[in-house]
Amino acid sequence: MREQAPWNRYEYDRMVAAEHEEGWLTVSFEDGDRARVQADRLLPPNTAAAQWDRLTFSPYEIAVPTAQEIVVIPSCTVRALTDQEYSIHLAGMAEEQARRIGRRIRALRKARGLTSKDLAGRAGIHPQSLSRIEHGQHDVVFTTLRRILAAMGCSLRDLAVTDEADLEPEPISTRSGT
Repeated sequence: MREQAPWNRYEYDRMVAAEHEEGWLTVSFEDGDRARVQADRLLPPNTAAAQWDRLTFSPYEIAVPTAQEIVVIPSCTVRALTDQEYSIHLAGMAEEQARRIGRRIRALRKARGLTSKDLAGRAGIHPQSLSRIEHGQHDVVFTTLRRILAAMGCSLRDLAVTDEADLEPEPISTRSGT
């Protein structure tokens, strides 16, 4: 039987302690692991005046007051920066998500009877870019994704599928009620 990955257990992400000392944040997790990371790596770029001495934490996030706001750092961010295997897992999940989004865009395009060249033209992108997006080989920025969907008369909701079979919908003309 295959062993469960540590990040699939709730103890992996649950923090029991978080301490800042001399520019380093040390976090203890419920599973017994301790992670140490340069504190400023956890903050958004150009964050000014982080008050690490006033940090608070709950089991799943750390809150750090700054000059502008309170920055919330999820426990998974600490893990991603300190556990290489988890970071690799997240990268793999991102690649799979890009492939699923690409397949769904292609399925929606085909269901609407559009060629990739037609859709690319309507969305204002190069056909090669659309092809790479549809094959999960190219990251798509949010505004471009919205333009692609709008060019097909779709919304973000149309990307959501719960079943792999739904990635290739039937053509619109054969659906009942449309």
